[in-house]
Amino acid sequence: ETVDTSDVLSTVWPKLGAIAERLWTPRDKTDAMKKENVMDEIVKPRLAEFRCLLNRRGIAATPLHKRSREAPARPGSCYDQ
Repeated sequence: ETVDTSDVLSTVWPKLGAIAERLWTPRDKTDAMKKENVMDEIVKPRLAEFRCLLNRRGIAATPLHKRSREAPARPGSCYDQ
């Protein structure tokens, strides 16, 4: 993925949140979550909350999925993305 100065805040911060989630979660815990296939159920809500926190602080953070360039559907719908 290429990032220029217009993308730095909106793209890099959410990705750093995902990296931090991985680095600060103990390996045995992430391995267990993967094995039980619950990683998405546990991690995605935390990353969504982090994204909304960034948005509340004025950083137009994009969601961490393939539709990340789409605008939110309605006010307050950042949790839906």
